[in-house]
Amino acid sequence: RKPSGWGAMMRSKKINIWDKHRMRVDRWMINLPYYETKHNRPPWLTRFGFPAKPRSDLSQNKAIRIEDKYCNMSRLHQQDAAARRAEKEGTE
Repeated sequence: RKPSGWGAMMRSKKINIWDKHRMRVDRWMINLPYYETKHNRPPWLTRFGFPAKPRSDLSQNKAIRIEDKYCNMSRLHQQDAAARRAEKEGTE
């Protein structure tokens, strides 16, 4: 007997939703089992991936000073405040 009816029609059109060819690559990769891979962290990086040591070694190179490398914003604000105070006292 030939299957007829709406149930047979739906059954004939069924698809495998787990077929990897019907899925995006990222979804297929998520379904795969997780295999832990051993990875030795290089010594020049921290555990978060940042450089472990500064690029310029201050003990060997005395020409480079911290003041030359970084801007001390606190000192700049203090200089501005002192200049404003001097102006204020000079005008009074």
